Amino acid sequence: MKSILFATLLAIATSSFAMDDVPDGLPDHIVGDIGAAVYTSNLHIGTEGTQSLALPYAFFDYQRFFARIDEVGIKAFKMGYGYFELGGKINLDTYTVKSSINGTSINRSDPIPLGVGTFQETPIGAFFLNAYHDFGKSKGALYELSYFGEIETFAHVVVYPQVGIERQSSQYANYYYGITPGESVATGYSAYTAPATSNLMAGLMVEIPVVDSWYVNLYGKRKWLGNGINNSPVLNRSFQDNIFVALAYRFK
Repeated sequence: MKSILFATLLAIATSSFAMDDVPDGLPDHIVGDIGAAVYTSNLHIGTEGTQSLALPYAFFDYQRFFARIDEVGIKAFKMGYGYFELGGKINLDTYTVKSSINGTSINRSDPIPLGVGTFQETPIGAFFLNAYHDFGKSKGALYELSYFGEIETFAHVVVYPQVGIERQSSQYANYYYGITPGESVATGYSAYTAPATSNLMAGLMVEIPVVDSWYVNLYGKRKWLGNGINNSPVLNRSFQDNIFVALAYRFK
């Protein structure tokens, strides 16, 4: 499902800008990083443990198209230090609730968040602001605001500290973390309806030059869950972790 979503979004975005004139300031060739990565997450849902996936890695611009690790889309028009953008988020997490009481599993369909946003690369750091509607089964909304700083250290190693906040609507949070009465009977968990919830995030990305235009990127993020999600009986921790290790070639 995740690879199909990525291919679909890529095809839509490519066809949308292919016949358009490229405004000044947008590259007429690939600029950025393309490679491969191992993505690991631990959602602490039920008895499900660490999830790992080996997938392509991309953080680049080409004409109006952009790819930023877990987000792809097109740049619509100039706005501030960046562009107003149309895009989609590629969710790499698997929302499977496996009961710690009787082992019964509930499979949640992968979210399909599509919406609008902007990437503002300012003199004091980079700001990401996105608003998505989940076209998956939740039909809910997801909002994200993140800030990345930039600190160059020894041997051209660059550190990017991240802070941010995520807002999940009641429909979104309840579909992925709630338990219906029928699911309560099947799993042994208490029935629970999750309300709209805000989650705080903090992360760190380290960019390490290897040779020529090759780089290793290391990233880790922790998301502290708001009470609306944290009070769900399916959660066994109050936080969720995501990390990846990528090897990428930088196109200039």
